[in-house]
Amino acid sequence: MNHRPTIVVVTPVRNEAWVLDAYLTCTSSWADYIILADQHSDDGTREIASKYEKVILIDNPTEEWYEYICRTRLLEEAAKIPGEKIIFGLDADEFLSEGFENTQSWQRILASSQNEIFCFNWLNLYDNFCTAEYTDIHFEWAAHFDASVDIVEEYKKREKHAVHCSRIPCLETDRCQYIPVDDFWVVHLAKLNHERIRQKFDFYQVTWVDKNKERANPINMYRGYNKYYPDNLVHLDTPIELCRKGDHTDYSYLVKTSDYGRHYVKEMLDVFKREGTEKFLKLCIWDNPYLIESGVRPEIPLIYRILHSYLRKSQSRSGSRVVKLMDKALKRLYRF
Repeated sequence: MNHRPTIVVVTPVRNEAWVLDAYLTCTSSWADYIILADQHSDDGTREIASKYEKVILIDNPTEEWYEYICRTRLLEEAAKIPGEKIIFGLDADEFLSEGFENTQSWQRILASSQNEIFCFNWLNLYDNFCTAEYTDIHFEWAAHFDASVDIVEEYKKREKHAVHCSRIPCLETDRCQYIPVDDFWVVHLAKLNHERIRQKFDFYQVTWVDKNKERANPINMYRGYNKYYPDNLVHLDTPIELCRKGDHTDYSYLVKTSDYGRHYVKEMLDVFKREGTEKFLKLCIWDNPYLIESGVRPEIPLIYRILHSYLRKSQSRSGSRVVKLMDKALKRLYRF
């Protein structure tokens, strides 16, 4: 009898109570194990995780956010599970779209050969379950490696970023095959709450400047993190549903869409307390109300205030040729 590989999902969590019940309810219907690496959650995340028998809850003991450390810890735990494995790297706000189990791609994944990596598109939801963006960029989110691949060491070779790391080790193309998945989606809920994602994106900017070694500039960061509504939004007649495998029940009612993610503010405040605000002054984040309400009101030099004013006023036209030329010139002046 042929046995399919074990399906292992690896997920970092920090204060994910707003979505975790829905995530674990749906993901438990198709995964054999769900490994959660919790980083000091204080919102009930750990208590929710303890209710699900397929969950392996481990600690991410780091105080500050380093994504590659957390994902390495998850892969270390996944490597302990014996036998052949298909590893999915999903966040707690990501779900396989309804009916995925009936697609050719899902059957292809279950019958996959070793050293195959599967690449998925995002279906991003905005404000509600009827407003969506269907992306056309494939991300590496699942892999079936053979025993010769040390997933932990391979990941360490490639990832050192504090934010925006790969979910799995992305090997060279002469060592593995990359396979696009085009008949179902990864449904992404992060942008259901505008205020939450704004705080999260500001946290990403602060973390990037604080910890990543690569040189960056505040113009690219502002443009990338403040284009909230994409041009290709689709308004659906029926809402996207979050379902278990083989079950048409919609579990989106378990998602607390009003959660504002206040822990992102706390983490930024901790960075400012530890590092000061001076090296972050070029970032165009200081007009956001939650920082002002928290008493963070540094003195911004005039040259940076001019830059911030330009960025805010030109954001709606950031795709125009004139603004792109202006941005190119300013990037030479403003670097971290």
